[in-house]
Amino acid sequence: MALGTTALAQNDYIVTLKNDTLRGEITKPLFGKHRFQETGQSKPLVISEKNTSAYHRVFNPTKSETFVARALPNQSKLRFLQLHEQGDVQLYEFEKTTYSRYGNTIVTSWYASKGNGPLFSIKTTALSFSRAEKEGNFEQLLGDNPILWARFKAEKSFSFDMLRNYIKLYNQEKQNTTSAK
Repeated sequence: MALGTTALAQNDYIVTLKNDTLRGEITKPLFGKHRFQETGQSKPLVISEKNTSAYHRVFNPTKSETFVARALPNQSKLRFLQLHEQGDVQLYEFEKTTYSRYGNTIVTSWYASKGNGPLFSIKTTALSFSRAEKEGNFEQLLGDNPILWARFKAEKSFSFDMLRNYIKLYNQEKQNTTSAK
Protein backbone atom coordinates (compact mmCIF):
# COMPACT_ATOMS: atom_id res chain seq x y z
CA MET A 1 0.00 0.00 0.00
CA ALA A 2 2.83 2.42 0.75
CA LEU A 3 4.24 1.84 -2.72
CA GLY A 4 0.90 2.75 -4.30
CA THR A 5 0.69 5.97 -2.29
CA THR A 6 4.24 6.90 -3.21
CA ALA A 7 3.55 6.26 -6.87
CA LEU A 8 0.47 8.51 -6.76
CA ALA A 9 2.39 11.21 -4.92
CA GLN A 10 4.86 11.37 -7.82
CA ASN A 11 1.98 12.66 -9.96
CA ASP A 12 1.58 15.75 -7.75
CA TYR A 13 3.46 18.76 -9.06
CA ILE A 14 3.76 22.52 -8.95
CA VAL A 15 4.75 24.94 -11.68
CA THR A 16 6.92 27.72 -10.29
CA LEU A 17 6.82 31.34 -11.41
CA LYS A 18 10.01 30.56 -13.38
CA ASN A 19 7.97 27.90 -15.24
CA ASP A 20 9.88 24.99 -13.66
CA THR A 21 7.83 21.87 -12.93
CA LEU A 22 8.67 20.25 -9.59
CA ARG A 23 7.33 16.82 -8.66
CA GLY A 24 6.58 15.68 -5.14
CA GLU A 25 3.65 15.44 -2.76
CA ILE A 26 0.96 18.02 -2.01
CA THR A 27 -0.84 17.95 1.34
CA LYS A 28 -3.62 20.10 2.78
CA PRO A 29 -3.38 20.84 6.49
CA LEU A 30 -6.52 21.32 8.55
CA PHE A 31 -5.95 25.09 8.48
CA GLY A 32 -3.93 27.10 6.01
CA LYS A 33 -2.67 26.62 2.50
CA HIS A 34 -1.61 23.51 0.66
CA ARG A 35 1.98 22.40 1.21
CA PHE A 36 4.34 20.88 -1.33
CA GLN A 37 7.24 18.59 -0.53
CA GLU A 38 9.51 18.11 -3.50
CA THR A 39 10.81 14.59 -4.07
CA GLY A 40 14.15 14.24 -2.29
CA GLN A 41 13.70 17.38 -0.16
CA SER A 42 13.08 17.35 3.57
CA LYS A 43 11.26 20.65 4.12
CA PRO A 44 7.79 21.33 2.65
CA LEU A 45 7.01 24.58 0.87
CA VAL A 46 3.76 26.50 1.41
CA ILE A 47 2.06 26.80 -1.97
CA SER A 48 1.42 30.48 -2.55
CA GLU A 49 0.57 32.73 -5.47
CA LYS A 50 3.94 34.38 -4.74
CA ASN A 51 5.93 31.26 -5.67
CA THR A 52 3.61 29.06 -7.77
CA SER A 53 1.68 29.64 -11.00
CA ALA A 54 -0.15 26.28 -10.92
CA TYR A 55 -0.35 23.02 -9.02
CA HIS A 56 -1.82 19.60 -9.65
CA ARG A 57 -2.82 17.10 -6.97
CA VAL A 58 -3.75 13.45 -7.59
CA PHE A 59 -6.00 11.71 -5.06
CA ASN A 60 -6.33 8.38 -6.87
CA PRO A 61 -6.12 7.19 -10.50
CA THR A 62 -9.55 8.69 -11.30
CA LYS A 63 -9.59 11.88 -9.20
CA SER A 64 -7.25 14.84 -9.41
CA GLU A 65 -7.45 18.61 -9.30
CA THR A 66 -5.51 21.44 -10.90
CA PHE A 67 -5.32 25.00 -9.62
CA VAL A 68 -4.04 27.99 -11.59
CA ALA A 69 -3.08 31.41 -10.21
CA ARG A 70 -5.24 34.03 -11.97
CA ALA A 71 -6.55 37.47 -11.10
CA LEU A 72 -10.32 37.70 -10.88
CA PRO A 73 -12.03 40.35 -13.05
CA ASN A 74 -11.37 43.89 -11.80
CA GLN A 75 -8.79 42.64 -9.29
CA SER A 76 -5.01 42.56 -9.39
CA LYS A 77 -4.38 40.04 -6.60
CA LEU A 78 -3.73 36.50 -7.85
CA ARG A 79 -5.86 33.69 -6.43
CA PHE A 80 -5.81 29.98 -7.05
CA LEU A 81 -8.77 28.95 -9.21
CA GLN A 82 -9.64 25.32 -9.81
CA LEU A 83 -9.36 24.45 -13.49
CA HIS A 84 -12.35 22.35 -14.62
CA GLU A 85 -12.03 22.48 -18.41
CA GLN A 86 -9.01 23.14 -20.55
CA GLY A 87 -9.03 23.91 -24.26
CA ASP A 88 -9.77 26.97 -26.38
CA VAL A 89 -12.03 28.02 -23.50
CA GLN A 90 -10.86 27.35 -19.93
CA LEU A 91 -13.38 26.99 -17.11
CA TYR A 92 -12.37 27.90 -13.55
CA GLU A 93 -14.05 27.73 -10.16
CA PHE A 94 -13.40 29.95 -7.17
CA GLU A 95 -14.89 29.29 -3.75
CA LYS A 96 -14.97 31.96 -1.09
CA THR A 97 -15.99 31.19 2.48
CA THR A 98 -17.24 33.98 4.72
CA TYR A 99 -17.49 33.42 8.43
CA SER A 100 -20.02 35.06 10.72
CA ARG A 101 -21.66 34.37 14.03
CA TYR A 102 -24.70 33.14 12.10
CA GLY A 103 -22.72 30.46 10.27
CA ASN A 104 -20.40 30.03 7.36
CA THR A 105 -21.35 30.83 3.80
CA ILE A 106 -19.60 29.38 0.77
CA VAL A 107 -20.01 31.24 -2.51
CA THR A 108 -19.02 29.35 -5.64
CA SER A 109 -18.24 31.40 -8.73
CA TRP A 110 -17.31 30.19 -12.20
CA TYR A 111 -15.09 32.13 -14.56
CA ALA A 112 -13.98 31.34 -18.09
CA SER A 113 -11.40 32.68 -20.48
CA LYS A 114 -10.56 32.17 -24.11
CA GLY A 115 -6.89 31.37 -24.62
CA ASN A 116 -4.81 33.66 -22.43
CA GLY A 117 -7.51 36.33 -22.49
CA PRO A 118 -9.26 37.93 -19.53
CA LEU A 119 -11.53 36.03 -17.17
CA PHE A 120 -15.25 36.50 -17.57
CA SER A 121 -17.69 35.84 -14.74
CA ILE A 122 -20.27 33.34 -16.01
CA LYS A 123 -22.06 31.93 -12.91
CA THR A 124 -22.23 32.35 -9.14
CA THR A 125 -24.21 30.99 -6.21
CA ALA A 126 -24.25 34.47 -4.65
CA LEU A 127 -27.45 36.47 -4.83
CA SER A 128 -27.07 38.17 -8.19
CA PHE A 129 -29.29 40.09 -10.57
CA SER A 130 -26.86 39.95 -13.48
CA ARG A 131 -27.89 36.88 -15.48
CA ALA A 132 -28.04 38.98 -18.67
CA GLU A 133 -24.49 40.21 -18.01
CA LYS A 134 -23.25 36.67 -17.39
CA GLU A 135 -24.99 35.43 -20.56
CA GLY A 136 -23.29 38.27 -22.43
CA ASN A 137 -19.94 37.16 -21.02
CA PHE A 138 -20.68 33.58 -22.07
CA GLU A 139 -21.55 34.79 -25.57
CA GLN A 140 -18.14 36.48 -25.84
CA LEU A 141 -16.58 33.06 -25.23
CA LEU A 142 -18.79 30.84 -27.42
CA GLY A 143 -20.43 33.33 -29.80
CA ASP A 144 -17.98 32.70 -32.64
CA ASN A 145 -19.69 29.29 -33.07
CA PRO A 146 -23.18 30.45 -34.19
CA ILE A 147 -24.69 26.95 -34.35
CA LEU A 148 -23.57 26.04 -30.83
CA TRP A 149 -24.57 29.47 -29.53
CA ALA A 150 -28.07 29.10 -31.00
CA ARG A 151 -28.41 25.69 -29.32
CA PHE A 152 -27.36 27.24 -26.01
CA LYS A 153 -29.82 30.14 -26.36
CA ALA A 154 -32.66 27.63 -26.95
CA GLU A 155 -31.91 25.99 -23.59
CA LYS A 156 -33.93 27.14 -20.60
CA SER A 157 -31.25 26.21 -18.10
CA PHE A 158 -28.32 28.35 -17.03
CA SER A 159 -26.95 25.83 -14.54
CA PHE A 160 -23.32 25.07 -13.74
CA ASP A 161 -23.64 21.70 -15.50
CA MET A 162 -25.16 23.25 -18.62
CA LEU A 163 -22.42 25.87 -18.89
CA ARG A 164 -19.72 23.25 -18.42
CA ASN A 165 -21.28 20.97 -21.05
CA TYR A 166 -21.36 23.79 -23.61
CA ILE A 167 -17.73 24.69 -22.91
CA LYS A 168 -16.82 21.01 -23.42
CA LEU A 169 -18.76 20.94 -26.71
CA TYR A 170 -17.11 24.17 -27.87
CA ASN A 171 -13.63 22.84 -27.07
CA GLN A 172 -14.33 19.50 -28.76
CA GLU A 173 -15.61 21.21 -31.92
CA LYS A 174 -12.57 23.53 -31.99
CA GLN A 175 -10.25 20.55 -31.54
CA ASN A 176 -12.04 18.61 -34.30
CA THR A 177 -11.78 21.54 -36.74
CA THR A 178 -8.10 22.03 -35.89
CA SER A 179 -7.42 18.30 -36.34
CA ALA A 180 -9.24 18.23 -39.70
CA LYS A 181 -6.96 20.94 -41.16
